[in-house]
Order: sequence, then C-alpha cells, then structure tokens
Amino acid sequence: MAALRRDDGMGGSTRQVLRTVGGWHVWDLPRSACAYIVGVTCAAAFLAILAAARSPWHLHEIVVFVALLGCGLLAIESTRNVKEVHGTIGRDLQTVWYLAVAVTLPPACALLAPVPFTAYKLWRVRRGFVYRRIFSNATISLAYGAASLLFHEVRRTAFESVPGSGTRALIWTLVVVGCGALAWVINNGLLLTAIKLADHEARFRDLVGNREAITADLLELSLASSLALVVAISPFLMALALPSVVLYRNYLINSQLAAQARIDAKTGLLNAGTWRHEAEIEFLRALRARTPLALAMVNIDHFDDVNEMAGQPVRDQIIRDIAGIIKDQLPGCDLIGRFGGEDFVILFPQTGRDEARKITERLRDHIAGEPIAIESGTQAGFVFRLTVSIGVAVLNESRRALKELIGAADTALEQAKSTGWNKVYVSSDAAGEADFGEEDQQYWAG
Repeated sequence: MAALRRDDGMGGSTRQVLRTVGGWHVWDLPRSACAYIVGVTCAAAFLAILAAARSPWHLHEIVVFVALLGCGLLAIESTRNVKEVHGTIGRDLQTVWYLAVAVTLPPACALLAPVPFTAYKLWRVRRGFVYRRIFSNATISLAYGAASLLFHEVRRTAFESVPGSGTRALIWTLVVVGCGALAWVINNGLLLTAIKLADHEARFRDLVGNREAITADLLELSLASSLALVVAISPFLMALALPSVVLYRNYLINSQLAAQARIDAKTGLLNAGTWRHEAEIEFLRALRARTPLALAMVNIDHFDDVNEMAGQPVRDQIIRDIAGIIKDQLPGCDLIGRFGGEDFVILFPQTGRDEARKITERLRDHIAGEPIAIESGTQAGFVFRLTVSIGVAVLNESRRALKELIGAADTALEQAKSTGWNKVYVSSDAAGEADFGEEDQQYWAG
C-alpha cells in the first residue's frame, strides 16, 4: 500500500508539472516562434548534457567553477529586489561570470553555468514568464559554450593558458574580448530572432541598436574581460570583483528604469511630461542665444473613424507605425513626443520658418504615401492609407514662453484641419494671425 501511495504521489506530481508547463504562455505564441524557442532550448540542453558526460573533470576546475557560480549567485541575491525593466532585453551582468567561466574552464562548464543561475532566479526572483528565463538560459549556454570552444582552440594553437605579461598579455586580452563579442552576437541573435518571430512589429534598433544599449553592452564586455583576466591570474582574486559587479548592476538597472520612465510605452517616443521638460530647456536656450526654433504639432486625420471601424488593436498598431515613420524620417531629431491619443509634437532647434515647413511637408507627404498593413487580429491583411495634418509655429517676439509656441502650433494645426486636412499650415510671424498666402498654399496637398 505504501508503494502504491508513493506511485500515486509521483504520478500526481508529474501531472502537476505537465499542467504547469501546459499553462506557459509560450504555447500561445505564433507556431514558428513556439517551435523556434522549444528547438533552441532542447538543443542547448542536449549539448550541455553531452559535454558534461564527455568532459574530464578535475578537482581544481570544479572548485573554481563552484566559486564563480557562488559569486554570481551572491550578485543575484544582493540585487534581486531591484526592479527590472520589462519589455527590453535584460542586462543583469551575469555575462561577467559566464565569460570568466568560458575562458578559464572547459566548454562543458560554460554550457552548464546558466543552469544554476536560472534555477536560482526562478526560485528567488520569480518575475516574468518562466519560459523566457529558460529560453534565455539556453541562448546564453549556446553563446558562451561557443565562445569557450573558440578560446580554448585559439589558446591551444597560439598561446599559453595564463596571460603572462607584455605583448602576450595584450594578445590574450584581445582574444578574450573577441570571444566575448562572439558570445554577444550569438546570444542577441538568438534572442532577437525569437522576439521577431513572436512580434513582427518589434524593431531591432529599439532593442539593441540604441545608444544606451550599445554603451551598456560595451561596459559589460569590458568588465567581463577584466574579470576573466583576474581569474586567469589567480582565482582567489575573483572576490574583489564582486562588489563592483553588484554596484554596477544597481546603477545599470536604475539607469534603465530612469530611461524607461521618459518614454511613451506604446510608441517609443518621449512622453508628454519628458518632452515638455526637455523642450523647455531648448526653448530657453534659443531665447538666450537668439537662435531660430520651430515647433510642429502632428495629428492623424479622421482617426476617430478608424478607431470605430477597426477597434483598439488596430488603433494601437497605427499609432506605433506612424510614430516609427516620424522617427525614421527625422533621424537627427531627439525631441519627438507623443502628446496623447493621435497627436505628436516635434521641436526643431536651429530651424527657421521655411526650413521647418519643408521638413514637415516632406514628413506629411511620406506618411500619405506609406501604406500600413494590419498584421494581427480580425483586421489582419487590411491596408490603411492615412494622412496627417501638421501645424507649425516658430519662435518670435510675441511668443516668449513654450506654452505660447505650443498654442500657436496648435492653432495652426486646427487651421490645417479646418481647411481640408492632409496639409501643413505654418502660423504667421504676427501674433494671432494666420499665414494663408500663395507661398503657403503651394506646400499644401490639395
């Protein structure tokens, strides 16, 4: 009877695990994304098990491996209450320990190292989707396993295992940096492929191509290479790196949160509060220096009709796509914000009346000619061709505050909408007047 009860308990536990796995959101993803995530995860598990079974294990390597894992786990524990930024590729500095493992220990250790880190996070942190952590574990395992194989092959043919000094130390460090860069390419390539398969609207540049992400990755690679050099010289020195990793991770996550708070989540543009703050600084700078300044208000034409006809999901995609077009067409302009709903606002420093009109006219024309294909939901396959109306105002003697410049641009926008939509209207230099002359009309889309 006791044996039977044990079997029933094991069967119940198995069923519970299956129910838990069956409830993961990975199964709700598109079929290609689901197959890709499961395939990469299974491949990483197979290679890790195979490498562990075939690799000769030595006591010294096991001790160093456990010590590096211990430092990594301490880093996780000391920062586990720091809120992470969701919707981005996480940068938790665990790669610092992975690169040290890949360089100083056999490839089997690099393939296995992400497993205890991920298990500990699932136990202690418990944020986010479980399948995402497991998949990230798999991409890291493959990335640093490949980096370890490359490093040990180069080391076997080109130089000794210890860095040494002088030119030999420089070559050793350059090889480590190269292996770290290879791991970064593999890891981010696998992650970005999964993100793109799951969300066709995801933009690679927003995830890893922006300035903040590149800077963080370079600093992380520098820190990881330094730790690998220290551990290669003497494993006892790794404890010295732990406080630096913990402090830098706190700084990195807090910086990501601060950056995230500035951004409108739906479009990736500056939110209204941040835009006003930064625009105020630019406005005061233009006043002091007596330099030209222009402001444009952009509104999607007849957007309420689109919302009623197609619903919220289509509305959200259209807003994202229009925001993406504006960013692409104005690559050098950092002061682009969303002013709520279907309104956007752009500040043009060092830009006069005529130049602002030409820039906004090109933007209006490009949006009018760019079809927006709906990619999901009941409206999938439909193509929308939308237009925008734009009101422009420039800094002059009658507008001595940012709110006055915004008001003038908003009045110009209303004029553009009331006279036929799909137009750029530039307010006159005279306060409260409208510039409706022939020169302006030639820029209008009739």
